[in-house]
Amino acid sequence: MQIDDIIKGCKEGNRKCQDALVQKFAPGLLSLCIRYTSDRELARDALQETFINVFRFIGKFEGKGSFEGWMRRIAVTSSITLNRKFRNLHFDEIREEDHWQHTSVPDIYHNLAAEDILLLLKQLPDSLYLVFNLCVVEGYSHEETSALLGIAEATSRSALCKARNRLAEIIKKQSDVLAYAS
Repeated sequence: MQIDDIIKGCKEGNRKCQDALVQKFAPGLLSLCIRYTSDRELARDALQETFINVFRFIGKFEGKGSFEGWMRRIAVTSSITLNRKFRNLHFDEIREEDHWQHTSVPDIYHNLAAEDILLLLKQLPDSLYLVFNLCVVEGYSHEETSALLGIAEATSRSALCKARNRLAEIIKKQSDVLAYAS
C-alpha cells in the first residue's frame, strides 16, 4: 500500500490504513520521542500521543510538504509536552543578557560517528540538550524553539550557544584524554 493510499484511508477512518501507518512510522517516531524524553516509558507515551494527534488532525494535512515531516513535528511537540509535564526543566540558568562566544570545535569532532555525537549530547543538561536538538538536529528556528519550550527567543539563542560551547569543551577533554593515552 502506497503512503498516499494510507493517508487517504486514514482520513476516511479506515482501521487497516491506520494500522499500516502505525506499522510504517512507529519505529522511527519512537526513536525521535526517546531523543526528546530520555526515558523509554515516557517516549512510548509520547508516541501514543503522537498517533492520537496524527489521527485527530490528519484531515488538516493538505499534502503540502512531507507527511513524515508533519508527523515528526507532532512527535516532537508531544515529547516536549510530556517532558515538561513530568520532568523539571530549568532555563533560568540561561540568562538572555549573557553574550556567549562561540568556541572552536576540536578536530576530533569530524571523526565522530552519529552515535558518538548522540552520546556527547546526552552529557548536556536537559535544557541545553533540548534547544540544541531542536535547532541543530531538527532544524527548528529560534522562534519555533522558543514557542515549543515556552522561553524567549533570546534564551533559545543563548542556550544554543552555551550548548555548543559545552559540547566543544567535552570533545576537547575527550580528545586530550585520547592524546594522553596514546
